[in-house]
Amino acid sequence: MKHLFIIVSLLLSFLLKAQEGGSIKGKILDAEQYNEPLLMANVVLKGTTWSTWTNFNGNFEIVDIIPGEYVLKVSFLGYEDLEFPIVVRNNGNTQINRRLQAKNISLTDVAETNLVSTKNGTQPSGLK
Repeated sequence: MKHLFIIVSLLLSFLLKAQEGGSIKGKILDAEQYNEPLLMANVVLKGTTWSTWTNFNGNFEIVDIIPGEYVLKVSFLGYEDLEFPIVVRNNGNTQINRRLQAKNISLTDVAETNLVSTKNGTQPSGLK
């Protein structure tokens, strides 16, 4: 009887724990390329260890988040980072759909190097 009580208590505590916390779901798209999904965009709740990556369809999900106010940061190589406040509610699902803008990248200096074969081996040589 004592073992049955312990097992039931453990099951109830797991069920109650599973009910706590909220989740964030959403989709991250490219703002300039016909709303194409961004694969592997990084999604982070700043100041916490909660983070994830977007999948092939640009979807992401972070679960079991302690309810509260957070700043969500979305980043992707070659795109402007996006940060905005969100509220996570207990047993709630916060839906986030955002589009990232590409960064303006300009090349100012270009250096070209050639390899020249000599008797002693290969050495780099600049163009003249």
